[in-house]
Amino acid sequence: MRKMFVFLCVAGLIAFSASSLFAGGADNKTNWSAEYIRTLNRNAATDSADIVMYNPAGVMKMADGLYGNLSGHYVDKYYNNRINGVDFDQDKASIVPGLFAIYKHDRWAGIFGVSNVVGGGKVEFKDGNATTNLIGVSLIGGANRALAGAGVPSSFFYSGITEQNLDGEQTGLGVNLGGAYKINDIFSLALAARYVSTKRKLNGTVTVSATNPFPGVNNPLTELADVEEDAKGWGGVLGVNISPTEQWNIGIRYDTKVNLDFDQDVNQDTLGILPALGYIDGGERERNLPAILALGVSYQVTPKIRLEPNFTYYLNESAGFDDIAGTPRDESAVDNGFDLGIACEYAFNEKVKGSLGYLYTKTGVDVENMTPELPELDASSIGAGVVWEVNPKLALNFGLGHVFYQSESFVSAATGATIKYEKDINFLAFGIQYKFM
Repeated sequence: MRKMFVFLCVAGLIAFSASSLFAGGADNKTNWSAEYIRTLNRNAATDSADIVMYNPAGVMKMADGLYGNLSGHYVDKYYNNRINGVDFDQDKASIVPGLFAIYKHDRWAGIFGVSNVVGGGKVEFKDGNATTNLIGVSLIGGANRALAGAGVPSSFFYSGITEQNLDGEQTGLGVNLGGAYKINDIFSLALAARYVSTKRKLNGTVTVSATNPFPGVNNPLTELADVEEDAKGWGGVLGVNISPTEQWNIGIRYDTKVNLDFDQDVNQDTLGILPALGYIDGGERERNLPAILALGVSYQVTPKIRLEPNFTYYLNESAGFDDIAGTPRDESAVDNGFDLGIACEYAFNEKVKGSLGYLYTKTGVDVENMTPELPELDASSIGAGVVWEVNPKLALNFGLGHVFYQSESFVSAATGATIKYEKDINFLAFGIQYKFM
């Protein structure tokens, strides 16, 4: 009877699952530096070492020398899955580091950068979320079908979810290493290799119970899941910088797709349901990092005012994603996305500049296909801050901002529940740059 029961639970998950436990999304990350946090637009910047990842060819506009830049920003993130009016939320914060370096001499430069390029950090849904709710409903359905098939009266059926929680984490370290070359006063080129190493972790519990348990049947019934995935891959970065006049600068960057085949380790699966969700001990799953095409235009309006509009396009549709558990979370369910924004920088004096930036993000993911742990909601972001050039060698950056997400609702075809995804993020950043020579 137990084998039949487990089989029906798994079959129920295959039939009703709307998303995997920890599915990836169209989730390239570009918040790499404090300079970015205070402007939100860096594709045409030429003023700091962080541009090795935003406008790598633009480093040729900087003075000769060796630069080191270290950034860190604190991301206070609140995610909520509202299920039939009940909130299931998390407020685990994240720290995002960034390290950048340039050595420039005459017409050549070496560039190096490292930061988080994929993944949303750690989440802790202490009372569960839409994923655990789905699993709980599926467990109840599968268990009760098994009981009914064994002739057990419905008065003994499992009736509710009595405990649920889910912890998840994904981080993806991206390392860029390459060089830039100045063709002439107008054109510069950059080429870099990119290495990405990413990990995903999942740990969750779902318990279902019967008010009036049938003798000899497990009650409560608990699924304990513990899964890890890791992947490594290589890509490339191509940059072009165009400076037609002293007032205008154009930055163009293309980050290639990075192929990521995730190796899976299932550490715990008490009811054997994880294979139905695409997680097999020793298995492999493809979830590639999409290519990016980025464009920025900088215009020095006056000696004190600089404007920079940006457009960043995420080529999600051609990335290559494996389908999971018969769900629609492959590349056919994700459209290309984009960021569109503008920054304004004002020089108060020779040492201090203030900045204000706006960014609109379209993720390209329909609400029915979003990841409950990290819903890919469209958003508007505002960032602001200052840079203080303490002396010709030392510069300090401060930035802060807020992301306004557009909440989305839908009725789950699996459970019939009305689910609303909400997010709220505040961020604070500090960066230091030093010119060694």
